Amino acid sequence: MALRPHPLPVAIALAIGIGLAGWLAGWLAGWIGAEAWWLAAGLLALAGLRRPPLLLGAALAAGLAHGTLSPVTAPPDTVADDRDPDRIAGTIAGPALRTAYGTGALLRTDTAAIWIWTDEPVQAGERVAVTGRLVTPRQARGPAQPDREALIRTRGAGLELTAKRIERLADDPGALDRVWRWSAGVQATWARRIDEAGGAPDARAALRGIVTGDRAAVPPELDTRWRAVGIFHVLSVSGLHLAVVAGLAFALLRRLVAASPWGGRVQPARWAAPPALAIAIAYTLVTGAQLATLRALIAITLVLIAAMLDRPIRIVDAIGVAAIAILAWRPGDLLDPGFQLSFVAALTLALLPARPDRRGLRGYVTRGITATLWVTITTAPITAYHFQQITPGGLVGNLVLTPILELVALPLGLAGVAIGWDPPIAIASWLVALVDRIAGALAGGMPMGHVALVGTSSLVVVVALSIGLAARAHRTRVDLIAWLGLCVAWSQARTPPPDGALRVTFVDVGQGDAALIELPDGRVWLVDAGGIPGTDPAAGSAPGKAIRRVLAAYGHRRIDVAIVSHPHPDHYLGLLALDVPIGELWSAPDEAVAGSFRVLAATLAARGTKLVYPPLGTSIAGEIELVTWAPRYHATQAAPVQLAADPVRTVNDNSLVVELRYRGRAILFTGDLELEGEAELVAAGLGRVDVVKVPHHGSRTSSSPGLVDATRPALAVISCGRANAFGFPAAEVVARWQAVGADIARTDRDGAVTVTVDAAGALTVERFVSAGP
Repeated sequence: MALRPHPLPVAIALAIGIGLAGWLAGWLAGWIGAEAWWLAAGLLALAGLRRPPLLLGAALAAGLAHGTLSPVTAPPDTVADDRDPDRIAGTIAGPALRTAYGTGALLRTDTAAIWIWTDEPVQAGERVAVTGRLVTPRQARGPAQPDREALIRTRGAGLELTAKRIERLADDPGALDRVWRWSAGVQATWARRIDEAGGAPDARAALRGIVTGDRAAVPPELDTRWRAVGIFHVLSVSGLHLAVVAGLAFALLRRLVAASPWGGRVQPARWAAPPALAIAIAYTLVTGAQLATLRALIAITLVLIAAMLDRPIRIVDAIGVAAIAILAWRPGDLLDPGFQLSFVAALTLALLPARPDRRGLRGYVTRGITATLWVTITTAPITAYHFQQITPGGLVGNLVLTPILELVALPLGLAGVAIGWDPPIAIASWLVALVDRIAGALAGGMPMGHVALVGTSSLVVVVALSIGLAARAHRTRVDLIAWLGLCVAWSQARTPPPDGALRVTFVDVGQGDAALIELPDGRVWLVDAGGIPGTDPAAGSAPGKAIRRVLAAYGHRRIDVAIVSHPHPDHYLGLLALDVPIGELWSAPDEAVAGSFRVLAATLAARGTKLVYPPLGTSIAGEIELVTWAPRYHATQAAPVQLAADPVRTVNDNSLVVELRYRGRAILFTGDLELEGEAELVAAGLGRVDVVKVPHHGSRTSSSPGLVDATRPALAVISCGRANAFGFPAAEVVARWQAVGADIARTDRDGAVTVTVDAAGALTVERFVSAGP
């Protein structure tokens, strides 16, 4: 049965409208209200039910109206992104999700929806007061960085809060809340049964993710192995999970009805479909009703209803209806990578032309390889855009390992937890452990490629071309042209600097420093790498992922020189997250340095990195000059000055300060210098520069009048975190730099700041946040 009009083009038009709404938000604001858009869409729909072009126009207009984001309002007596903790009372709405980052839940107040993170259990319908800092969702902003604000909006919230304290105020759940509580209770029971059945701890944690959607205990090492072989998606309950569960239930029930005494007098599908649908709905609820399962549930519902009516529906139509339903409900889901991956994968499989000549085992294997290859091709742009990764191992992993997990381990584990019988769970756990061992053996030979797509236009073009090629039944010259176009689109997705140019990107790493330097000859340097103090190394190195994404976006697989200004964690811990070779690590010699920086240096040295203490003065000369200015140390008054830490100064004042010169331009990197170190620098003869990385994130203990007056830059870059606890940058510091004519760029407001010096010496500045779509 083919639906008329076809839902897929309508869904695509709706998605385009939603996407355009975000892109045009600044231009359309205040021009026309959403009500007028809905009226236009309704009139177009009435006129265009039998006119496809008008119907597509109606869907496009509806997307424009529905995709326009309403402003986010903080609850009364609270301020987002300030330094003070907030106490907010509200009601938990919907399921509480257990993730590797803690439990997340939606808190609704009278005026706002807030996504909270907490270590304490919460449940739907519970009225609580949470205390923590209210923030606008935001990660690093820069090339190839994920949009956390869009992610939180897909969860129905506009603000985010990590709860330091939770007070239970009342508990009066409604009918829907009781449904969510029931599903959470079943999920917890199933997870407990998996643990009680025994098996390897890692396998049990993975099986809980596969069967129940609880990924809280999945170890990072297993996560990495499964990503490398392309089966990471199996760790959470996906649309494929639900399709397997519903399909097996429907097939089993249909056979039971057919084998019953009434089998010859009734249509088995008509009687098997309703309970199969009930099972699919229940499983969706128990696993948290995530986006991928909701999409699959809508499609499965249509398929089962069609089976009841004995009028099979085209899968592509079911996918189109599912897309329309989800985007009409929550238009922000269009930006969710899970939505994009699940729909593109399902659409690819639905559009692949049938090959009736391929039968038997050989035909099955050939079809499996072909389908896996095309899904890998069509989803690769999405993983490159959102995660800067392409996993060629997915071709083998999805063909060999995914069927073991989806068709054997999942049904066994689900049957075992549902009836409370340990043997099937134990077998499922053993199979998961076996798959993990195979994944570990394959992972070393199938490394993940770090490739990035930059820009939504590149993503749309590459995905559209890939799906178009996958759907082609007959190969002609058009395919050759399309393949060439696909290759060109991929190649143009990178953003290299202009020929002969020096490009410096001050990466947004939150409350820390990091600057990526691309030299005209292709070498790559890094000055500092960000980091989060006071946490374990794995968590503390998280800002380094932003640098890794920028490297992928710019097409680099190596750092030739990494310069650490001083051994404070917010300047070096990010190096731990960089899985690219580092040729040399430069730092100032300091015998007092201990702890994690020494461990980091030893770790990098073991990987082949050369540890270098540069001399004062010009370290590198030629077309590019690198001048090392500090730290300056006199062992005695008569001794010559040398580059070394002064034992009577602070770590900040012993920062390694370097100046980069090219085509008559100069860029100064000051680390965390404070007043004493700045005075020494000025006394050493530091003069005018074009760009200054402002010392110590704009602290009032830095940026002395002497330094500001000596350098007088055209641009002062302040690297700091949004709503940071220190109140950086200080207002008087900003005013001091502005007083000498400096333009101020701040990573907390502008995201990544890119300075380019071309072959003629012209200097340009780009701010990521103001760079547009």
